[in-house]
Amino acid sequence: MPKTTSKTKKIGARIRLALRQNRAAILFVVAWIAAGTLTFIRVAGMTSHDALLAATCLAKAAGGWAGVYQTFTEVVVFGAIASVVVTNVTRKYRPEATARAIAATADDHIVVVGYTHLGQRIRDLAVDAGKPVVVVEEKLEQIEALVRAEEPVVVGSARDKDVLKAARVAHAKVVVIATDDLEDATVACHHVRAMNDTCELVVRCPDEDVGAVLAKTYRARALSTTRLAADFIRTQALKARVKSALVVGANGLADRVSDTLAAKEIAVVREADVTDGRSAAKVDLVVICDDDLGKNLIRVDRIRDVNRHVKIVCRAFHEDAAEILTRDPFGCVVLSTSRHAAEALARAGVFRELGIEDPTLVPRFA
Repeated sequence: MPKTTSKTKKIGARIRLALRQNRAAILFVVAWIAAGTLTFIRVAGMTSHDALLAATCLAKAAGGWAGVYQTFTEVVVFGAIASVVVTNVTRKYRPEATARAIAATADDHIVVVGYTHLGQRIRDLAVDAGKPVVVVEEKLEQIEALVRAEEPVVVGSARDKDVLKAARVAHAKVVVIATDDLEDATVACHHVRAMNDTCELVVRCPDEDVGAVLAKTYRARALSTTRLAADFIRTQALKARVKSALVVGANGLADRVSDTLAAKEIAVVREADVTDGRSAAKVDLVVICDDDLGKNLIRVDRIRDVNRHVKIVCRAFHEDAAEILTRDPFGCVVLSTSRHAAEALARAGVFRELGIEDPTLVPRFA
């Protein structure tokens, strides 16, 4: 299990937020005590030490006006202000504000923009290695668990400079832009380089031509998870001397896998889904490019009914799905596009400055 942010950091962030939310009330109390201290010094002729004790009601002061002051201070000033502070802290408390405050303390860290499967994998890699990491994600529902746990998170769009500033991009060692949105990724690259000229910048880009432009313009490392996954499947196919393959799915990965296998003169059949499994009866390889566990279990079961010994490569992300699919009666080779991408980055030395070089450190499944 990935480690979490220390309780000390979380408590510190809450205290800073409480002070910020109640700045006016706290300044009023300070000003009231300062005025009371000066009054006790000048009117009652007290020393500074005794006057401060009397003004803060830590020592009783003799005299009619002094008693009135202390009673008023205890009941109205301290009592009312304390009530306001408690009310503000409980009413205004938002875990995303605490998560953002913790992110604001990060230094020499990894920033992950986009909590996609790749983003999750990179974050888990950093946390498991004990390295600081901040996640930037616009959709609160995708990072709700991290926010509730008060982990370093900034909720907002990477198009917004203030969001990236809140993630301390200027002080980051590595920035990984893992979002699925190409426009967001491009704008984020521009902002990151304007804020940090030396960090290692990685941008996910399925279009290799666009990726080459981004890499050249922003001195970034363009990453195509589908290309890496297709290369993995091609290797599997060549090792098994595959002559024909069924590719299941209607997405970018299915397109890339089909083209990659066809380039190796492997006969490819495409299907959006597996209805009865008959299309898998005479092929040497089946590649399932979706990662819906429920649907994939049904697909593999149908395929095994007609071709028990065919090699099946099935996409999965979570550990429980991978474990089920690799066991009998399914017997699949599991493909994780995000894991292959994270391993490739580790091998390329992207995380070297953070002490992460060994691709075996990458969790097999998040």
